[in-house]
Amino acid sequence: MPSSGNCCESVIDTVAKLLCIGVLVAQLAVLDSFFFVLDYDGSISAAVWIILDVLVFVWWVFALLMPKCMGPCLRRLPPKLSSVLGELKYAYISWVLYSTILCLKIIHMFSYFADYLKQKPELYSSTGLKLTFSVAAVVFLLLSYCHRKELKGVYYKLTMEKVAFSACLDILDALMLLDILFIRDSNADITVMLDRVVKAFSCICIILPTFPLLVLRCVQTPAPKHKMYRFTLILQSALYLLLVNFPLFSIRLHFWFTYNVNLSTFFTKNLIMMFKGLLEILKESVKWYKDEASTSGYVSGDPQAATKLNNVQTKLDVEDV
Repeated sequence: MPSSGNCCESVIDTVAKLLCIGVLVAQLAVLDSFFFVLDYDGSISAAVWIILDVLVFVWWVFALLMPKCMGPCLRRLPPKLSSVLGELKYAYISWVLYSTILCLKIIHMFSYFADYLKQKPELYSSTGLKLTFSVAAVVFLLLSYCHRKELKGVYYKLTMEKVAFSACLDILDALMLLDILFIRDSNADITVMLDRVVKAFSCICIILPTFPLLVLRCVQTPAPKHKMYRFTLILQSALYLLLVNFPLFSIRLHFWFTYNVNLSTFFTKNLIMMFKGLLEILKESVKWYKDEASTSGYVSGDPQAATKLNNVQTKLDVEDV
């Protein structure tokens, strides 16, 4: 008979998934209403965006409910088909689909009507659009929370919580950068090339959280490879340094000197995260080097290597308790 603790955890898990779907649907519905109300000259019908959003909704519901509802059915299927369908439940695929469509909406909106919206206390304004976009960070946080039970080990769970929170800040950072493209608010007559650069890096920031979710997928194997895990953390820090914080820091600095656009607090965030990324790359590289040195010593026949390797493995096991 399930304990009261397990029952409470199941209730919280169900509420989190319902909240995740609810917030997702609310954001998709509000964004679609912008196309119906303001998109007069758009080349894509508003109905197309609704169809894409229905696809996202069905996929997310399927991915969140599949582990409980469809587990027995998948076991009856051929192994290859079961493996392919089983991969669909993981968070990184859901985020790829959602973020890609969100980026397409952002590009379309700023190509036809969003950049001329005024800052007014109403829904169909630059303020309302920015608030609706910012819900993407909440959606990501809820999605990562709904998949927390799939991780084994306190070390991995704490790492993913830290990464998920950092990714949320980067999503908000990208959406704050889009604020510059609201011409009537920023009063900056930016060039076409700079407009494309801002859109490109904003979209990269929205899609890039796929990588932490992919790391989450990699450590869900029965016996995660610690060296590969170290490498993915290094790669993730490098990607966020080179594709998020340094470019956004440079763009904000350029707008400050060239167009006299006020710097936001995210300018300081970019600077802090650049130093943090460098420190994390250095720290994980040292750990990765030690793991490689221990393994290579064991393979080369070093009589003390087995003891070193066991000590390293013991430390890793303690981390994963």
